[in-house]
Amino acid sequence: MNLSDLTLIVAAGGKSTRMGQDKRFLPLDGESLLARTLRKGRAAGFRSIVLAAEGAQEELTTLAAEFGAILVTDEIPAQGPAAAIAAGLSAAETEWSLVLSADMPFYDFELVRALLPHAEGDTQAVLPTLSDYWQPLAALYRRDAGAVFAAAIARGDRKLGIILRELAVREVPFTVDAGLLFNVNTPAAYRLAQGRLANEQRTKPVLSVAAPASGTGKTTFIEKLIPLLAQRGVRTAVIKSDSHGFDLDTEGKDTARFTAAGAEAVAVSSPTGYFIQQKTKIRKDFQNLIAKIDTHSVELYILESRAHGVLPTFMLDRGMGIPELDERVVAYVTKGRTAETDILTFGLDDMDTAVRLALFLMGRPLYGADGTMFLTM
Repeated sequence: MNLSDLTLIVAAGGKSTRMGQDKRFLPLDGESLLARTLRKGRAAGFRSIVLAAEGAQEELTTLAAEFGAILVTDEIPAQGPAAAIAAGLSAAETEWSLVLSADMPFYDFELVRALLPHAEGDTQAVLPTLSDYWQPLAALYRRDAGAVFAAAIARGDRKLGIILRELAVREVPFTVDAGLLFNVNTPAAYRLAQGRLANEQRTKPVLSVAAPASGTGKTTFIEKLIPLLAQRGVRTAVIKSDSHGFDLDTEGKDTARFTAAGAEAVAVSSPTGYFIQQKTKIRKDFQNLIAKIDTHSVELYILESRAHGVLPTFMLDRGMGIPELDERVVAYVTKGRTAETDILTFGLDDMDTAVRLALFLMGRPLYGADGTMFLTM
């Protein structure tokens, strides 16, 4: 069995209670979250696509037509994902279907190939698991499972965990994940998704570390982060923004004498490395500096900045100055101060979370070989 033998059922409810707005139409890299899922699904080569929503509306009808999907709606409103699975399976053209939540922008349809061999015999649902947790909205379902969901809803049961216990389930553990099952269901998660998408557009990922005032501990934070990332195989380079200027030359040395003589640039090469000091009339963009670093040996660029950070940015706050929590900031890293914000917040000494987020933002594995989850939202 291949993807061409499956129906893709995109479960696209409409409550978005935790987001505070309809997450299906949030913009992500020039398209809506729902459109991204449908586009990727169509490109994957499924036999057909079913768009399952609580109710019909013009935007959904338009998207369904654009991506060649069949739009189905819940028979009973406010029944959650169970209703989407029931309605989707009733409209499926194939014996087996992949049910996928519409809010997983980084889902890789290659994951389905690990599930397909288990769709056999009496099995009605093939559930991937992460850290022993079922992932029912990224799972395979046999067509007859739809009747079980419909019957459960009719009697007042709509929790997936309850209904799934009535099915013949085969679990398939996933031990390595790079945020592929990450859900965009809160404003904080949306910011993280935007940060990761920004890095997907770059040759190499970037992470900014910023603070509203000097003395906040940016350098110390980065010093701690670098070896922790190295333990996970991530090679880093640091680019520091300094508003006061700098001078690498030591008085009396040849490089200082060349600079004093009027050289616009001085370079030193040695068997173990090199440096270049170049005079400029304006601050160079970080991409210009990245281009001068050996990209083959670097997997993540860390930018230390006060006011020139880029998406994604960790904003550090120790109570000195007022942090600018604009659209570039994906995490508010604080000590001794809190703020009313919809940004993911963690402690300045919580380097474990810092590493997990950095790995997610660069698309690296978040789960260890033992299934330990590195990042939850």
